[in-house]
Amino acid sequence: MIKKIAVINDISGFGKCSLTAAIPIISALKTQACPMPTSVLSNQTCYSSFYIKELTEEMRFIADKWLELGFCFDAIYSGFLSAEKQADEVINVVESFKKPNTLFILDPVMGDENAPYENYTSGLRDKLLYLASKADIVLPNVTELCLLSGLSPLNFTNSDKTDRIDEIIRAAEDFSLKIHADVVITGVNTTERDKKFINNIIVSKNGVSIVKKEKLKGGYSGTGDIMSSIVSAMAVRGFSVESAVETAAEFIYMSVEDTAKYDINVNDGVNFEKFLGYLTKI
Repeated sequence: MIKKIAVINDISGFGKCSLTAAIPIISALKTQACPMPTSVLSNQTCYSSFYIKELTEEMRFIADKWLELGFCFDAIYSGFLSAEKQADEVINVVESFKKPNTLFILDPVMGDENAPYENYTSGLRDKLLYLASKADIVLPNVTELCLLSGLSPLNFTNSDKTDRIDEIIRAAEDFSLKIHADVVITGVNTTERDKKFINNIIVSKNGVSIVKKEKLKGGYSGTGDIMSSIVSAMAVRGFSVESAVETAAEFIYMSVEDTAKYDINVNDGVNFEKFLGYLTKI
């Protein structure tokens, strides 16, 4: 049977992120994406302007109808949440639909580059920490790991030296023990022999491992959503988190490498459509 994932995220007309990226990628991995949109946007928020319609109240109506009709899911994947009330609705979904064999994958979107996003509040952080305690896999970046762990993001300097990796691993191990879940720290930059790399640090029941790829120019929208979508779909199909992160890193690398050949606004996202065939073979 095709596995089903409840995918809780916003949808943007332009920007190739959130549900716009998650649905085709999860589908290519032979898994059904069942979207619960949290907001509808004309385009993602890094453009100079955007229109947004939040759907916080509608999230409860959707969940209630799913319950009424007896729908169930093999996994739940939650991404960007605009406010504490949306986190409350995700808690409702998790408490209503998570069974012993239901995976819960959380991308705790709160900030980046040592600073929280504008929508960040301590209340949102506390609710995301509660959700992390219910999750099987959590995928924060370094800033989000610090916020969830009660550390100052400034504890981790902007240095991209490899010794920074050891500090992040220790923090990730402590966090993993606290929440009893696998933790993937995404997008950790390092420089080795004048070459730049992006590292994804995995702390799981199998120990600690690192998936490293050469860093290409860009900084494109949506790569984090691609990572979380691939990990969600592969995990629910029984692949290890290490294998899923390896696949996601390779897919993102190919997509960024192709996109960098063209004069494309980084807000437009990457040319992942060209490489969906790579995922269909998995």
